[in-house]
Amino acid sequence: MIRTVTRLFAYCCVLVLSCAAQTIPLGLSAAVEHWKAAVTTGDNAALLAFFSINPPGFVVSSDGKQHFPISTEAEFWTQARAAGLEQSAVNVLGAEDKNGLVVVNLEFSFRANTPAGKRQRYVLEQQGWQQQRQGWRIVASTHTTVLKMRPVGKLNPHLYEKDADAKVEIRETLAKAARMHKRVILVFGGNWCYDCHVLEAAFHQADVSPLLNRNFMVVHVDIGEMNKNLDLAQKYRIPIKKGVPALAVLAPDGTLLYSQQHGEFESARNMDPDDLIAFLNRWKPAAAR
Repeated sequence: MIRTVTRLFAYCCVLVLSCAAQTIPLGLSAAVEHWKAAVTTGDNAALLAFFSINPPGFVVSSDGKQHFPISTEAEFWTQARAAGLEQSAVNVLGAEDKNGLVVVNLEFSFRANTPAGKRQRYVLEQQGWQQQRQGWRIVASTHTTVLKMRPVGKLNPHLYEKDADAKVEIRETLAKAARMHKRVILVFGGNWCYDCHVLEAAFHQADVSPLLNRNFMVVHVDIGEMNKNLDLAQKYRIPIKKGVPALAVLAPDGTLLYSQQHGEFESARNMDPDDLIAFLNRWKPAAAR
C-alpha cells in the first residue's frame, strides 16, 4: 500500500496540481471541512485522528520519494500557526478516484505575520482518502512548503491572445495611461510559461492589486515560441533568451524607463510578493510616491 500510494502522489504532482476535477462525495466534503477546523484551531489530536490506522496512514515528501510518520503533519501545521495563521480558507482544486482511494487536491490560504505586516500565504495539500468502517480516513498526505506566491492550478489559455496586435495594444494603452496619469508595464511571455501565469495571479493578490491598479496599466506581449514580437523585445531592450516573464516599464509618452536584463521575474513562482510591491513602488509615477 505504501509503495502504491507514494507512486500515485508522485504521479499527480504536488506543485502544479493536475488531477482531474470531480465532485467530492458529501461525506468526504464534510471530513475535509473538519480537517480544516482541526488545522486552524490547533487541535492536533483531531488532525491526527483523520489518518487511517489500518492500513497505517503516512505523510509523503513533496517529491514523492520518502514517507514519514503522521506526527510530521501536525508539526508542520503547528509551525504554520506560529506565524499567525489567520483568515484561513480551503479551496478544493480537484479530486480523482483511484481504485477506491480519492485523491483530493486542496489550496489552503491564510494571512501570516511577516516583517512587512500581514501577507497572504498558501499551502498546496494533497490527501488520499479512503472510506472505512469508521468513516473517511486519510491514508496518505503531502504538501508543499508555505508558499509566498499563489500557485496556478489551471493555466489561462487567453492570458496571451494569439491574434492580438501588440503594437496596437501598446499604442492604445499608452494613450489611456496618459489620460489617467499612469505608467505602462509590458509583460513579455506566453501561455506555455507557468511563471507568467504565477505573475499574473500575483498582480491580482490583495497585497498587490491596489498598488498596481492605481499606478499602472498592463499589456501582455506574446512571444509565441520565442519567435513572435521579437522586434518589440528588441525595441524595449528585453533579452527574452534570459527567460520570461520579462518586464518593461514605459512612461505615458512611450519613454522606456526600465527593462528587465537579468531574468529578474523569470522564476516568479519563487518570488516574494514584497519584492513585487517594492518594484511597483519604485516605478510608479513620481507624483504617487
